Amino acid sequence: MSDYQMEKTMGKFFRSKGSKVTGIVRILGSWYDYKVVNGSPEPGDMLEVIDFTSRELLVVINNNLEERDVNYIVNL
Repeated sequence: MSDYQMEKTMGKFFRSKGSKVTGIVRILGSWYDYKVVNGSPEPGDMLEVIDFTSRELLVVINNNLEERDVNYIVNL
Protein backbone atom coordinates (compact mmCIF):
# COMPACT_ATOMS: atom_id res chain seq x y z
CA MET A 1 0.00 0.00 0.00
CA SER A 2 1.40 3.42 -0.84
CA ASP A 3 2.49 5.82 1.88
CA TYR A 4 0.22 8.47 0.34
CA GLN A 5 -2.83 6.27 0.87
CA MET A 6 -1.82 5.53 4.45
CA GLU A 7 -1.16 9.22 5.16
CA LYS A 8 -4.75 10.05 4.16
CA THR A 9 -5.98 7.94 7.10
CA MET A 10 -4.11 10.01 9.70
CA GLY A 11 -6.49 11.62 12.20
CA LYS A 12 -9.47 9.50 11.14
CA PHE A 13 -11.31 7.72 13.94
CA PHE A 14 -13.96 5.07 14.43
CA ARG A 15 -15.74 3.03 17.10
CA SER A 16 -14.30 -0.31 18.19
CA LYS A 17 -16.53 -3.29 17.46
CA GLY A 18 -14.95 -5.53 20.09
CA SER A 19 -12.12 -5.93 22.58
CA LYS A 20 -9.43 -7.20 20.20
CA VAL A 21 -6.29 -5.10 19.69
CA THR A 22 -6.25 -5.84 15.96
CA GLY A 23 -8.92 -5.57 13.32
CA ILE A 24 -9.90 -4.22 9.93
CA VAL A 25 -11.58 -0.93 9.03
CA ARG A 26 -12.73 0.68 5.79
CA ILE A 27 -11.48 4.26 5.38
CA LEU A 28 -12.04 6.33 2.23
CA GLY A 29 -13.08 3.26 0.24
CA SER A 30 -10.10 1.04 1.14
CA TRP A 31 -9.75 -1.68 3.76
CA TYR A 32 -6.91 -1.39 6.30
CA ASP A 33 -5.63 -3.62 9.08
CA TYR A 34 -5.17 -1.77 12.34
CA LYS A 35 -3.54 -2.35 15.71
CA VAL A 36 -4.37 -0.62 19.01
CA VAL A 37 -1.10 0.47 20.62
CA ASN A 38 -2.27 1.79 24.02
CA GLY A 39 -4.21 -1.03 25.67
CA SER A 40 -7.24 -3.16 24.94
CA PRO A 41 -10.35 -1.41 23.65
CA GLU A 42 -13.82 -2.06 24.97
CA PRO A 43 -16.69 -2.38 22.47
CA GLY A 44 -17.74 1.15 21.49
CA ASP A 45 -14.44 2.86 22.38
CA MET A 46 -13.32 5.52 19.92
CA LEU A 47 -10.10 4.58 18.08
CA GLU A 48 -7.96 7.26 16.38
CA VAL A 49 -5.34 6.64 13.67
CA ILE A 50 -2.04 8.20 14.82
CA ASP A 51 0.57 6.44 12.65
CA PHE A 52 1.14 3.52 10.31
CA THR A 53 3.65 0.85 9.38
CA SER A 54 4.10 -0.83 6.02
CA ARG A 55 1.36 -3.31 6.97
CA GLU A 56 -1.12 -1.66 9.33
CA LEU A 57 -2.54 1.48 10.87
CA LEU A 58 -1.57 2.23 14.45
CA VAL A 59 -4.48 3.50 16.53
CA VAL A 60 -5.03 4.69 20.09
CA ILE A 61 -8.10 4.75 22.29
CA ASN A 62 -9.39 8.33 22.46
CA ASN A 63 -12.88 8.58 23.93
CA ASN A 64 -12.76 12.41 23.88
CA LEU A 65 -13.67 12.38 20.16
CA GLU A 66 -17.26 12.78 18.95
CA GLU A 67 -19.08 11.09 16.08
CA ARG A 68 -20.25 14.35 14.53
CA ASP A 69 -16.66 15.33 13.63
CA VAL A 70 -15.79 15.23 9.90
CA ASN A 71 -12.99 12.68 10.56
CA TYR A 72 -15.38 10.09 12.04
CA ILE A 73 -15.60 6.87 9.98
CA VAL A 74 -18.46 4.37 10.36
CA ASN A 75 -16.76 1.00 11.00
CA LEU A 76 -18.81 -1.58 9.13
